[in-house]
Amino acid sequence: MTWPEEVQNILKLFSLEDDVLRKISEDIECELELGLEKGTPDATIAMLPSFVPALPDGSETGKYIAIDLSGKNLRIMLLTLKGVAQEPEQINHNFIVPAAVMKGTGDQLFTFIANCLMKFLKEVDLLEANLPIGFVFSYPCELTSIRSARLLWWTKGFDIQDCLQKDVVRLLEEALDLNMLTNAKVKAIMNDTVGQLAAAAFKYGTTCTMGVVIGYGCNSSYLEDTAKVKKFNAAARNYKHEKMVVVTEWEEFGSHGKLSHILTQFDHEIDDASVHKGKQIQADWCAVFG
Repeated sequence: MTWPEEVQNILKLFSLEDDVLRKISEDIECELELGLEKGTPDATIAMLPSFVPALPDGSETGKYIAIDLSGKNLRIMLLTLKGVAQEPEQINHNFIVPAAVMKGTGDQLFTFIANCLMKFLKEVDLLEANLPIGFVFSYPCELTSIRSARLLWWTKGFDIQDCLQKDVVRLLEEALDLNMLTNAKVKAIMNDTVGQLAAAAFKYGTTCTMGVVIGYGCNSSYLEDTAKVKKFNAAARNYKHEKMVVVTEWEEFGSHGKLSHILTQFDHEIDDASVHKGKQIQADWCAVFG
C-alpha cells in the first residue's frame, strides 16, 4: 500500500537514522550515570533511591492494603499473599479523582483518598483490622526512609502546589487520622515501577531485574548496588544493605534540550498543552499526557 505524499511526509518526521538513535542511547546512559552520582539538577534523570533493599521471593504471606494513586485513577486493593506456588488473592476498587481535586489543595486530595479507603474497607468488612498499608505514589519524591517521601514535583496532570516539598506519607496519615476510625499505618511508600518490579519478582523470581510502566507516564526502576548510588550517604541514613531499588525518573530526559533536534511540530503542540510545559519530554512520546 502506498500512502499519499502528505502522509509520507508526516511519517518521515518520526523516522530516525541509526546514528541518531545511538547518540540518544549514549546520552541517556550518561544521564543515568550522572543521576547516580549527583542527581538533579545536574542530571535530567534523577535516579531516586527507594530504600527498598531486596525483592520478594514468592514465600511471603499475609493480608495487605495497597493504595495506588496514578493520574486520575485511585486504586485500592486488598492483597492476600499465600506463599510459595500459591496465587495471591486480590480485591480491587477503582475510584476516579475529580479534576478539581487534581488541581486543588493537598487537604482535598488526601481527604478524598481517606474517604475512598474507608468506603473500600467497609465493603470488605476490614475497617477495624488495621492492616498494613502500602502507598504507591507515582510522582518524583525524595525518600528519607521506606515510609517517608518529600514530593519534588507533580506529573500526570496533577498540579497541587501546597503539597510540594512535603512528606506525602505524613499528609496521608493525617487525613486518615481525621477522617477514619482506624489505626492503620503506611508501612511503605513506593513508585509504581517499584511495585511492578516487586510483583514480577514475586511471580517470576530473580530473572526479573527491571520494572517499567508505560501509561499516564513512562518510568522504570531496577535493583542497583548501593555503592554505585554515589550521591546517597548510606551511613548517614543508617542504610546497611548492599542493594537498593533505584527509580530512574527517565521521563525527564530531554528537559535540558537534549532532544530538541528531533522534536516534531506535534511534540511541540503536546508540550504547549501540557500542565508541566517543558518537562517530561520523553514521557510525552509514549504516555497519555505529561
